Amino acid sequence: MESIIRGCQRMGLVLKTGTRIMNVTVRQASVAAKWKTMEGLNGAKIFTSPYGDVDIPSTTMPEFIWQNVNKWPTRVALECGVTGRKLTYAEARDSANYVARSLRNMGLQDGDIVVIILPNLPESPIALLGTMEAGLIPTSVNPIETVDEIARRIQLLGAKAVITSSGIAPNAVAAGNATLPHNSPIIVVEDGVRPLPDGTIPFKDLLTRGKTLPDVPKNNRTPDDICVLPYSSGTTGLPKGVMLSHRNLISNILMNNQSTMMDNDIHDVIPVVLPLFHIYGMNNILHTKMIHGAHFITLPVFTAENYINVLTKHPCTLIFCVPPILLFLGGTQLLQKEHLKNVRAIVNGAAAVGGTDVARVYDKFALDNESAKFIQGYGLTECAGAGFLQAINNQFASIGHPCASAEARLVDSITGEDIQTPGQTGEIWIRGPHVMKGYYENEKATNETFHDGWLKTGDIAYYNDEFAFYITDRLKELIKVKGFQVPPAELEAILRTHPAISDAAVIGTPDPRCGEVPKAFIVLKKGHTATAEEVQNFIRGKVAEYKQITGGVVFIDEIPRNAGGKILRMNLKNFCRGQ
Repeated sequence: MESIIRGCQRMGLVLKTGTRIMNVTVRQASVAAKWKTMEGLNGAKIFTSPYGDVDIPSTTMPEFIWQNVNKWPTRVALECGVTGRKLTYAEARDSANYVARSLRNMGLQDGDIVVIILPNLPESPIALLGTMEAGLIPTSVNPIETVDEIARRIQLLGAKAVITSSGIAPNAVAAGNATLPHNSPIIVVEDGVRPLPDGTIPFKDLLTRGKTLPDVPKNNRTPDDICVLPYSSGTTGLPKGVMLSHRNLISNILMNNQSTMMDNDIHDVIPVVLPLFHIYGMNNILHTKMIHGAHFITLPVFTAENYINVLTKHPCTLIFCVPPILLFLGGTQLLQKEHLKNVRAIVNGAAAVGGTDVARVYDKFALDNESAKFIQGYGLTECAGAGFLQAINNQFASIGHPCASAEARLVDSITGEDIQTPGQTGEIWIRGPHVMKGYYENEKATNETFHDGWLKTGDIAYYNDEFAFYITDRLKELIKVKGFQVPPAELEAILRTHPAISDAAVIGTPDPRCGEVPKAFIVLKKGHTATAEEVQNFIRGKVAEYKQITGGVVFIDEIPRNAGGKILRMNLKNFCRGQ
């Protein structure tokens, strides 16, 4: 009976908004007609974007981001989801300019690198954009990194300043004092968590002094100069500085907005819990929506209480997710339909998600994919964020198609030949104006990552008859069982459908007979129990024999993930070695 009622409710929604939905359908059909491939050199099969191309202006990021600020100067730009402090767009723009003036007044020069170690605060975008406007290059650091990790970053880049917050300042200050040049500024945002450390500069002083300082001197920075230096492990090895130019970032912003096919004139309200130091939060959430006047509500850390509080107090219209947040939305009993009643899109990125996980959220909140689109994004730091977007159909598990102005190939990792048949897996290669300049002072890694201008992502996928792509797993994470490839993400999606399981991760573990076999790490829902045998029996019958969880089941409290939501499988493998 409930399903019938829900069906009637959705029919009412269609009747009330039929014209708009028809327009969406027509637009999607016109986009679908543009799916095509081209033949390149040496038999390359090139997938073009069905979303068309974008015109990329020849400008720098600060000029681009603030171009529309006079259209909505009094609109709230940034609001702290914990304290409630706010900045309007006019105040945000002035603040970034004052930060830029103050940084130059401290003696920092064009091209100097500034390490920014901040949680999600209203000041975080101001610090980032102010550093760019000063002609400096920001590099973003995860706030939970250790003193040694921060010090290593400062040394590798030859950084000249640090911006952090008082709550996390001890590690940043210790690393800065040990490695920065003498008298280099360590600037601290006072967040009320801890007092300001001795010898540091209050961030608010940059705003106060900046008002009276001369404008930032005109420099010769071009759209192809380095704009930011986020870090990525790439397909292999240690983290590396990713050189993203102004053009890379601006391209991806425009590609993002065009590919989602959404109305950008709507005043969006967006909870920002995904870290702004990560390229997803920085460019695909903040920058992409800031140019359209969105209202951002920042959360320094994810807690169920704070996140639910934001959804309760604010009419949030866009929800940006990584799999753990999507799983939280689908599993928590603390959220009701009313919390997402204003949502017009849910966007997932950073890691693969199963269609069953998406369906659970849409069913729970009675969402319709016409009125509240589900958009699956795929990308990496090396392409400024988004490389593929699924915004056309209801294939929830698909990453869709290359973004506007982007091209892709699918290449067999063993033969080096392009995949020609739907359903066969290969490594995704990407080309377009969003692809990085290279790795900072690491020519070897750069050369290994590029092939004739194509970025080799290290991600394995296949495409279907409609040229929609599906990620199976990372090239280095595929489990080889008797020569067969087993993608962990497939098993994880199935395991999460078990009524007692809230999260799961799968790795390959050595086996003398098979080479490797899958091993599962399970997080149980509060108040639920399950045995290893029950978990193994649950999988049995749902997948082929070689995909069975014959390597065992381990129950743990939390699946280790990086800031972008990707499972840290190496941590799990190290755990197994230590047993």
